[in-house]
Amino acid sequence: LSFVLWGFNFKPMRTANQPSIFSYLDYRLYLKDWYQLAKASRASFSFRAFSQRSGFASPNFFKLVMDGQRNLTEASLKKFVKGLGLNKQEQDFFRYLVFFTQAKSSSEKDRYYKLLIQSKKFKQLKPLEKKQYNYYSAWYHPVIRELITAADFDGTADFLVKRIKPIISLAQAEASLELLKNLGLIRLNKKNKWEQSDSVLSTGAEVKSVVLFNYHKNLLSLSQEVLEKTPAKERDISAMTLGLSRDKIPLIKQKIQKFRQEILKLVSDETQTEEVLQLNIQMFPVTSKSEGEV
Repeated sequence: LSFVLWGFNFKPMRTANQPSIFSYLDYRLYLKDWYQLAKASRASFSFRAFSQRSGFASPNFFKLVMDGQRNLTEASLKKFVKGLGLNKQEQDFFRYLVFFTQAKSSSEKDRYYKLLIQSKKFKQLKPLEKKQYNYYSAWYHPVIRELITAADFDGTADFLVKRIKPIISLAQAEASLELLKNLGLIRLNKKNKWEQSDSVLSTGAEVKSVVLFNYHKNLLSLSQEVLEKTPAKERDISAMTLGLSRDKIPLIKQKIQKFRQEILKLVSDETQTEEVLQLNIQMFPVTSKSEGEV
């Protein structure tokens, strides 16, 4: 890829260790890496020259966007891709990347994330991304992963449909088994029976992506649906409203994370599942900061 940039030929150094735009999920990180490459390739590179080439009045607009002090709009985005010298495929991906990064709502973020994972180049660099998105898009995938270890599981999707509540369809159960197999989360053993590839699967202490955020939203909706249908002896629902200083919040989060690890350790040596439980722990503020606070 070669293109003319601010009056001279600029040829990006396409090296084996240089990440492609299709490997990013934050366009500002891409701009920072692009900037470093531009500086290394041409000592006379400047933000002013980029602005002149792209048609921006502000001489440091690139830096303001790169540092998160300005957002790109449809109009400024078109000028930006000109300065970056992106081809058509890269331009489309960059556009989705910009609006994904700048999205204000979870639904908007999810919309652009779906467009990103449809990119052929993106799927080549991150082949599991879409499958992971599909895995966390439905609450019953993790349930099925646990249920296949039941002593009476006969290996059929029909068994899963009869055991899972709320009810899922046979097609959903079959597709879930196939997805879990493709992700490497379950496998057929020497006796031709399904088993888990690993006994413990954790996504980490924080929700770090739109994928997990959507999954947690689904679990909240599931809780509302099954709450009134589950006998009191089979559930434990509690709530605490706490007044505290803000410096206690990180400590509470640490204790919650430690508790989760203790629960995982408690059940990690289970080899046969008799029941699948969904354990949700939520903590969130219900007050806003005082006026003038940062």
